[in-house]
Amino acid sequence: MEGKITRAEELPVVKFGSSDMMVTRVCAGTMTWGSMNGEEKEAHNQLDALIELGVNFFDTAELYPVAFNYGKLTEQWIGNWMKTKLENSTFQRGDIYIATKCNPAGVGAPKKGKHGYDAATLMSSCKASLERLQCEYIDLYQLHWPCRDVPVFGPATYQNIRDGRESAVNKGELETFDQQVLSVKALLDAGLIKHWGLSNENAYGITMFCLTCDRLGVPRPISVQNDFSMNNRVFEGDTLEACYRFGLVGLPYGNLSGGVLTGKYDMPPYPYEKDRSLSISRHSKHPNFQSRYMNPMARKAARKYAAIAEKYGMTPTELALAWSNSRWYNAAVIIGTTTVRQVKECVKAFKITLPDELLREVEEVHEEFRNPSAIYAEASIAKNALWLNS
Repeated sequence: MEGKITRAEELPVVKFGSSDMMVTRVCAGTMTWGSMNGEEKEAHNQLDALIELGVNFFDTAELYPVAFNYGKLTEQWIGNWMKTKLENSTFQRGDIYIATKCNPAGVGAPKKGKHGYDAATLMSSCKASLERLQCEYIDLYQLHWPCRDVPVFGPATYQNIRDGRESAVNKGELETFDQQVLSVKALLDAGLIKHWGLSNENAYGITMFCLTCDRLGVPRPISVQNDFSMNNRVFEGDTLEACYRFGLVGLPYGNLSGGVLTGKYDMPPYPYEKDRSLSISRHSKHPNFQSRYMNPMARKAARKYAAIAEKYGMTPTELALAWSNSRWYNAAVIIGTTTVRQVKECVKAFKITLPDELLREVEEVHEEFRNPSAIYAEASIAKNALWLNS
């Protein structure tokens, strides 16, 4: 083996795209705090560990937690923690960056029901998030997913629109982008948010939002938060070009494919049972939540990636995160954890530099298993993968 991984001493900090935010390349995800983590102290312990390790970037949403018990609670827990830390001067508000989101289904929002990010709804959602977070402004406010009729959360092609979007309220007409951009402008003008971004968006949406911003004199979104991992590189198509042309940076979620790329579902025996039992892990306890990550082809690819990690002396978790972090278009990468041990392992990955030889081996697996956790035709076909039995 010619190439070796190298490990730095310090956690890298970068300028986040076109903004003035100087963030750690690791961004702390929080979406299961309040569901998979049932006690507020569990979330606070992870937050304390993140701060101790130097992480300064945190992502949440009015929708969180997810899988069950949806909405509001995650922001409340973060707000309670942040209030205590600010009062005892553990850090100052300007030392950390908070990102959150509004969703068009209205889950966790003051105004119930689906909406198209109209000014009144976006304003009320933003103010409610600020109240829960117990702070005066949000550093990065994101539109959680499109309010138009476009498939999200798994489908890799627009043809999957036949599956519908329950929260869709429009068909992406020009005037709907004007309305959404002006809704965001009101938040910027009021000083409630510093920057804004998109999430679960495609090339059409990015292009329309940016052109609309330029026409109306409103700052463009600075980032896009899409599902992305070694098992789902759909983002690297037209969506990446749109981001590149308009100056948006990647802030991907799903980098561990819901835990599949940690290798834990294929470890005999599972070595971290005392830290958190595999029986209560996401895909063990809630197999219908984000089941795309557990597609048989995705599991096969994950085993091959785990073998690469072992060959180069790192954990599968470290490889998955270090690889996402190595992509030139990602400014920061979101992690998802439920224990302090997981926090420490994930953060360590961002100090790793991967050799060219390893990166080529990842590409070889990708050519064999192209985006196996994405859905190109029907979810049931990918889930059953009957061809593997032929």
